[in-house]
Amino acid sequence: MSRRKAGGEGDTVGSLLRLANTLTRDLAPLFERSKITPQQWMLLTTLASIEEGPTLAGLARHMMVSKQNVTGMVRRLEDVGLVKKGDDPEDLRSSRVVLTRRGTEVIQRLRPAYQKWVDAFFSRLPGDERQTLVEAVERLLGSEAGSTKAP
Repeated sequence: MSRRKAGGEGDTVGSLLRLANTLTRDLAPLFERSKITPQQWMLLTTLASIEEGPTLAGLARHMMVSKQNVTGMVRRLEDVGLVKKGDDPEDLRSSRVVLTRRGTEVIQRLRPAYQKWVDAFFSRLPGDERQTLVEAVERLLGSEAGSTKAP
């Protein structure tokens, strides 16, 4: 069954959703032994890339998910000792999230296998196409703040 309509125009959103589902499904086994999900991996690596622990709301904005979603992920990662929450000295109503030593170790242990998987998955695209894809996705994500929500 062809996934494209005549003229090469397909359902762009449908294709992107299928890609997101494929990435999530195919990455899951890589993280299973560490008892984390691909989404939790994204949260951990986001924390590793930020110098100061973000607030839950800031983390949610960065990951483009709801604060409730981030709160649940942080709670589960806190339960297994990979992150810890602390008070925000500037706003006592907020919490800041940081990696624990164990969280950092998990990232260091999984990163080589993750990078190998990413390189293999995207090897179907020549380097210039891969870079074009990254730039296009980043432009779309950058425009998210001004986008309209689906009815």
